[in-house]
Amino acid sequence: MVNYILKLEVNLKNIMIFAVEHKSRDIALLLFEDHHRPGELMRDFPSLYPNYYASEAEWDDDRNLISALVLTLDGEITDRDLKDDLVCLADSMIEYKPAVNTKITFHYDPKASQYYFERDKHRDQFLQYMLSLCEQKETIHLDEDSFNHLSQ
Repeated sequence: MVNYILKLEVNLKNIMIFAVEHKSRDIALLLFEDHHRPGELMRDFPSLYPNYYASEAEWDDDRNLISALVLTLDGEITDRDLKDDLVCLADSMIEYKPAVNTKITFHYDPKASQYYFERDKHRDQFLQYMLSLCEQKETIHLDEDSFNHLSQ
């Protein structure tokens, strides 16, 4: 695994967002969400049906679902090693492995990239858009005092 730098962008109750820097350039955002529910076969892991599990009853997994959405910033990732490294990074950030079920997905969203690179001027817009990508549609209200030295 090559050296990567993780930069914490957002830390809320059930959501964390990290930027991944590689070779002095931000390449992806990691959006973690604790769903506080078990993962469902057809809703969360449809690729496992019907090759590995024939039904929800056979799935029978009541562990808490933690999802990690890898938002690439420069288009789809074609380098297999880089993609594997990002999966490893996302997976290593999740603790209590026996008690959770991990779902990692990749997505390229030009709007997320645009908001991320303009976040210094429009931090609220970036945060609201990132939260809109979550299952639990949270909103936050920020004012100028919200951006103090601890949030830099």
